[in-house]
Amino acid sequence: MRMSSLVERDLRVNWHPCTQMADHQDFPPLVVTSARGVWLHLENGGRLLDGISSWWVNLFGHCHPRLLRVLADQASRLDHCMFASLTHPWAVELSERLTALSGLHRVFYADNGSSAVELAMKMAYHYQVNLGHPERKLFAHLSGSYHGETLGALSVGDLGLYGEPYRGITRRNLRLEGPNCVDCSYGGTRSFCSLECLKRDVATLEAAAPEVCAVIVEPLVQGAAGMRMYPAGYFRGLREAAGRLGILFIDDEIAMGFGRTGRIFAYQHAGVVPDLVCLSKGITGGMMPFSAVLATEGIYQAFYGGGLERAFLHSHSYCGNPLGCALGIEVLKMLEDMEVTALVGRLGDRLVDLMERYFRPFRYTWDIRSLGLVGAVELRRPDGSLLPPQMRLGRQIGLECMRRGVLLRPLGDVIYFLPPYVIGEDELELMVRTACQAAERVLEGADL
Repeated sequence: MRMSSLVERDLRVNWHPCTQMADHQDFPPLVVTSARGVWLHLENGGRLLDGISSWWVNLFGHCHPRLLRVLADQASRLDHCMFASLTHPWAVELSERLTALSGLHRVFYADNGSSAVELAMKMAYHYQVNLGHPERKLFAHLSGSYHGETLGALSVGDLGLYGEPYRGITRRNLRLEGPNCVDCSYGGTRSFCSLECLKRDVATLEAAAPEVCAVIVEPLVQGAAGMRMYPAGYFRGLREAAGRLGILFIDDEIAMGFGRTGRIFAYQHAGVVPDLVCLSKGITGGMMPFSAVLATEGIYQAFYGGGLERAFLHSHSYCGNPLGCALGIEVLKMLEDMEVTALVGRLGDRLVDLMERYFRPFRYTWDIRSLGLVGAVELRRPDGSLLPPQMRLGRQIGLECMRRGVLLRPLGDVIYFLPPYVIGEDELELMVRTACQAAERVLEGADL
């Protein structure tokens, strides 16, 4: 593929995220010059349908006029002020709205998802120290978990591709086997499940409980593991066990929060409330980096009074940034005005129909799964064996989709869909049909 002059300049100076840069020798990055709705407009005159909300952040598509107006208005009033010794109306209102929606009581702001996870982990351990339990140093996490790219977040992740190079400088924690509803060891399915995996994992947690500070979990969907989905009963049971054992429960809503699963927060499917909730990505509708950790009043009170050594002295320069807060307020208003939970239900049903229509007849389709407006198709050989990882067929399918005008980035051999909430039905069908055509072209032409 011929490179434009801008791409040549880019590759001389930029280091792109989650990328083997040598791959750009055969497929250079595409140059985006503008965006509206679900479409990214390219320098070459083409366009891409953004089927993954640009890494799961653009809930309402690109350059939504309501968010643009709020951002411009806020920038003309108050762009930034430090959040130590000062406050401002937008932080107060956003925190009031988040606590009212969540059932939690306190909000601590940060500036990206990994930072929110680090913040929650520090808060959880310091809480145990303040309660007189410094020996509780372990964090329990699930197999296949992903919580971010900073060192603390990697230490509770279980995807070797991201974490293994740094094992020498990250600590080992407590790995729970977790649910696997595609290849269940107990013969169950997502629809018919006796939660044997929960019983096993609770037993593991009980055995290590005196050393465990907190459990951290992605609610109902393990995103980076390939949109692995599991029953709400597992989440509920693990949360209840943690509470009984004096272990804090951290819910990582960074990917699935703000309506994506059909509830404002994914944990609400389980009918329980976590101790700590991490939010980011969609909190500003994709307009800027921003994040928050919600906490119970009990956790807050464990730090209140008693001197600086008991205080939570964590800080970020951009903590409580007014631009992010104003956008967060507008996002919550839009979720309500658009009746997003109902909208996601309708779009999600349509997405399932389309995945079934296009992918079910395809002989390499092994599993089709969905929750809300999250859809995934897992590809394997017809006998159920995995596709050869060294062939990187998922990557090839993603590139073929881009050639055909749809932005998708399969996770291994899982094609997934997380479109913006403003996607139309025709665009939804174009996205799924293109993905299936790309998969057919790549896999039928491969030596499998």
